[in-house]
Amino acid sequence: MNKLIYILSVIVVITMSCSRNTYKFLPNERGSMDMAATQNDEDVAVQEPAWTYYERLSLALGCDSNCIGISSDMTLPDWYSGCFVNDKDRLTINVIGDSLQLRKMLQDMLQGDEFDMGMGLYSCNEQRDVTNSLMNTVERNSIRMNISCSSNVDGTVSVTIEAPNDSAIEAFRKGVFDSPLLRFKRADKVGIILEKEEIEINEPQPDRHSYITHETPPQFPGGDNAMINYIYDNLRYPQEAYDENIQGRVVLQFLVDKTGSVDSIKVVKSKDPYLDAEAVRIVKSFPKFTPGKSNSILINQWIALPVMFKKTDYDDRINTKYPAFQYDNGDDYVRDGLYRIVNGRGKIGYADETGNTVITPRFSFGFPFENGKAKVTDSGHEKEVEGSRGEYHCWESDDWYYIDKHGRKLDF
Repeated sequence: MNKLIYILSVIVVITMSCSRNTYKFLPNERGSMDMAATQNDEDVAVQEPAWTYYERLSLALGCDSNCIGISSDMTLPDWYSGCFVNDKDRLTINVIGDSLQLRKMLQDMLQGDEFDMGMGLYSCNEQRDVTNSLMNTVERNSIRMNISCSSNVDGTVSVTIEAPNDSAIEAFRKGVFDSPLLRFKRADKVGIILEKEEIEINEPQPDRHSYITHETPPQFPGGDNAMINYIYDNLRYPQEAYDENIQGRVVLQFLVDKTGSVDSIKVVKSKDPYLDAEAVRIVKSFPKFTPGKSNSILINQWIALPVMFKKTDYDDRINTKYPAFQYDNGDDYVRDGLYRIVNGRGKIGYADETGNTVITPRFSFGFPFENGKAKVTDSGHEKEVEGSRGEYHCWESDDWYYIDKHGRKLDF
């Protein structure tokens, strides 16, 4: 069977200008003004100062009187960072340096004081220099990646990279270009396709069995129950949400890549900013998964995960004190900062030196922690040590594994 493969050649899209986060009276492009036809006289009277001051500022910075606007190709002063119209319909001018001294200068320059001042992080000149350096680096290294840049009102530059996951951003920053002025984000589709090359290749005709796909989802170490237990043990209820009695479910989506690492965590159903942040923190702390497979080939795969915040569950975990596991005719010793505890069903867990539960009792048996890990099992039975006449016992199991101090199963 013949198949066409498209090789895409792309360019870097760079947009540098005065912020277009301005009111509809400010030009969207130099020399154009987007004014709604339905505006009444009262609206115009309120909004006129913003346009008036923007026009005066543009002329003062050297724009052509026939084409009002500010763009990065103008020779701009080092104190100028950007401008926009604020919620009060007044022009805000972001500056670098002594704002009091610059305000007096701007009042004289703009023949009035009906504007506001803001502090920028970088000047427009710095934006232009860094963006040019970024573009040159990308071109010099023949980076085949869609990128777009746009200036922000505070003097930073937003760089959007087309990539399948967030790790591409870190790889770009480390391997291609980075600057404290740049603000990176990811998108599924960015940039402009310049040209398309078609290559014809031959593929063997698949037989009827090849249409069946066998897919295995990613697996948390120890399975889904281990993941639920991990979340339960490690959830920290944000105090602000706790005090305001905010409860409910946050749904996250995250990518498990071919190495089993968690990437690109997104909140797809929000409940509260504090709860959202805590849910993201927990997933960020997950250990590596067993990666998903499709027809025995490792693949990147997305997972949706609900994280429930319920105050009664949290209170039960925090306030419940379990008795110490009995060892050597007494309470278990504190070792490596933790000691063993036991619930009414004989399950083993771990608590810290003050008695606070760190890992909820859920193991059939567990050894003390040593060097940050403990040997545990979910199965087996107690067996008398041969020749001890009933005085000593051991736990026999075929399914031992190690956990860390968060209760996560360790991979060796």
